[in-house]
Amino acid sequence: MANPAPILNVPTTGSPAQAKLDISTFSGPLLLTLSDNATLPPEGRVYAILGDPENPELTGDEARAGSYVQPPPPAEPDEGEFRQDKNLTVEISKAQLQKFAGRTVELRYQGMGESGLAYDSDPVLLTIK
Repeated sequence: MANPAPILNVPTTGSPAQAKLDISTFSGPLLLTLSDNATLPPEGRVYAILGDPENPELTGDEARAGSYVQPPPPAEPDEGEFRQDKNLTVEISKAQLQKFAGRTVELRYQGMGESGLAYDSDPVLLTIK
């Protein structure tokens, strides 16, 4: 099951979600806010991708998906656990988006844990003019 589509800092409409971006007037970067209900590996990384999730044409910068939480004393520090962070945001720069001008591409976020298992979101069909 896929995670919810990202919330963008540009208008999104429809189902499936669609967005249009005029690269000549866009100041960038494109921000993708992840739902707090997304299932991600808390010890892993999350990033934006454009294109096929199995072989993306572009992978954005990575962000931590979670933080290590130490238990209160008297527990040992190594008894803590990773927990998924809230209010996660990843981005794609205007320079990266310019390479896709004149195209419609699938935009989503993807999380990857230590196991190598990918956690994809539903896509937003992004048209870049």
